[in-house]
Amino acid sequence: MERFREGSAINSQVVERLLADALTIVTNLEEGASDPKPDERDRMLELLLSLANLHEYAAHHSISLGPAS
Repeated sequence: MERFREGSAINSQVVERLLADALTIVTNLEEGASDPKPDERDRMLELLLSLANLHEYAAHHSISLGPAS
């Protein structure tokens, strides 16, 4: 997010890969639901929130998240 705010070039493939990590995080949270590890869970939730914010930022700034040409 800092790089975007600074006006650095946006690599849509990197952003797309980061957003795809959200599914992995949700899966890991679901699998560990019966044996919660508070520190790990908090870190995963924080990362998921950051990814949601990144997605929202991309949507509001018309950033294309498709494959780079």
